[in-house]
Amino acid sequence: MSNDRVFKAYVNPLQFLEIDEPWASRFDKMPTAEDVLKFACPPSIKSDLESLTSRYCEISNEQDRLFAPPAEDRILNKLVWPLRHAKASYMFGNYLATVALCGMVGEMLALLIFDISDFKINDKVMSEKEQKSLFGSTFEKLNQQRRVAILRSFNIMEDNIKSAFDLIRTKRRKYLHFWSQDHASLPPDAIAVYQAAVSIAVNVIGQNTQDGKIVLNPSLIKYLERHGVIETQDDTKN
Repeated sequence: MSNDRVFKAYVNPLQFLEIDEPWASRFDKMPTAEDVLKFACPPSIKSDLESLTSRYCEISNEQDRLFAPPAEDRILNKLVWPLRHAKASYMFGNYLATVALCGMVGEMLALLIFDISDFKINDKVMSEKEQKSLFGSTFEKLNQQRRVAILRSFNIMEDNIKSAFDLIRTKRRKYLHFWSQDHASLPPDAIAVYQAAVSIAVNVIGQNTQDGKIVLNPSLIKYLERHGVIETQDDTKN
């Protein structure tokens, strides 16, 4: 009687076989777009165009639209493109990446809010030394829960924005920090986190329109002026 024991295994889960296998010569036949999509999606997630489109529509129903963010490098690289990648990750069925990216965006938004809010002591912008004295650390090095609590206590944000921050943080924490957390509710949680991140970004940037013009958050305008993004238009020029 054999005492051998067996287990199920997923063979080569990290390999793109159309590229890695010896018989897959890159010079004879390149992988197709369908091959790439199949590799990008988890094995249990359909990678056909209809399924990808369906998942895009699931996540792309945010109430607040980020339709014209300023093209400033930090805003694009730390807010806009991560949110785009978060949406694309949901399309590919990589819901965990959606949560992770939106968690990162949430942290960047809290830091941006602090930066543009001109926290002052005795009519002077707070120095790093004063931040350490008051908060126990520079604002940037605080944990996210503490950052949000400080911003709310100074009335820098409304309760609905704080709630959006809290939603992102708590859902991110349970999926990215707890081994015991299953993924049964991950897709709807990923959508909720994405929508919360977009709503905060829209609130911080402004994104209102008036007489056909975009009206930004006045505090953000000062930030953009410091970074040379906003220019004064000469009305005499066509």
